[in-house]
Amino acid sequence: MNYDNDEMVLRLSNESNDDEFISERKYLFGIAKAEQDLALLIDKIRNEEYKDSDYLWVGADIAIDKEAPPRSTDWWPPQDDYVVTPFCKELSWVFIQLRNIFYEAPLVVFNNKFDFFGRLADAAIAYMRTAKDGIGKKKELLMATHHEAENILKEMLVTVPHNEC
Repeated sequence: MNYDNDEMVLRLSNESNDDEFISERKYLFGIAKAEQDLALLIDKIRNEEYKDSDYLWVGADIAIDKEAPPRSTDWWPPQDDYVVTPFCKELSWVFIQLRNIFYEAPLVVFNNKFDFFGRLADAAIAYMRTAKDGIGKKKELLMATHHEAENILKEMLVTVPHNEC
C-alpha cells in the first residue's frame, strides 16, 4: 500500500502502543507531523489568527499575564513562573497551539512538559529582554517562542536512537 506523508503520519499516530514508551518509528513520524504543523503555525501567526483569543495560559508551572501577583514567602504551594507581557493573550494562544502540536505527536508528555513549556517561557522572556523597551513587538515575540519550539523539535530528532544496519 502506498500512503502520502499525511496519511502515513495519521495512520501511525493512531497505532495502538501498549508500551509506556512511543516506538522509534512512531516518534519519527510524530516529529515529521510536528514539523509540518509548526510550518502552518507560522502562517497563522502572520495572518493574526490569535486576535480572538481570550485565554491566559496557566500550566506546567508557567503562567502568562499582564502582571505577576506578589510572590509568597511560603514554600507551599509551589508558585508558577510568570511571563509578563502586554501581549499575554496572544502569547497564550501560541502556547496553546504549540501544546496541541507537541501533545498530538505525542512528543511532549507528563515527564517532559515542564522543560518544554519552561523553555518556551524562557525564549519569550529572552526576546523581551533584547527589546529596547523591554516589551518588543507582538509578532516578533510570538515568532521567538515558535523558534524555540523548532529548536526543541530539532533536538528531539537528534536524540532519536538510530538503528545500525
